[in-house]
Amino acid sequence: MRHYILTGHARISEGLASAAELILGQRVKFYNAYVAEEGFFLDEIRREIAVCPPEDEIIIMTDVLGGSVNNEMMKFLNCGNVHLICGTNLPLVIGMLMADESQQTDEVIKECIAQAREGICYCNMWKDQEAAPLDDF
Repeated sequence: MRHYILTGHARISEGLASAAELILGQRVKFYNAYVAEEGFFLDEIRREIAVCPPEDEIIIMTDVLGGSVNNEMMKFLNCGNVHLICGTNLPLVIGMLMADESQQTDEVIKECIAQAREGICYCNMWKDQEAAPLDDF
């Protein structure tokens, strides 16, 4: 079984979790960092990892490579069942949540990252092209 945790600066992880729930109807655990009324969540994540069976996998998704949140989550990589992804966007979250549980987690992560990258586009490049019918989307 896979467990998903979203973390990031301010309320970005909460927004991604909310959007994923709206689209998929699936709740995702999230932790906001540096929000005044919320403490930092390292202990909560440590407890979650401790209670997960070792055969379960925990996928932590953060917002920025090299950012303080991602750097703190790097501490959990010594746990054999933790995977850490940074640069998270909504297509990545949706892809991960919809992934086949029987597929190898590292392969799922690589595929979802590739698909999420494909969705990052500078749309102005297409402004002079004929608009695609909405049915194409």
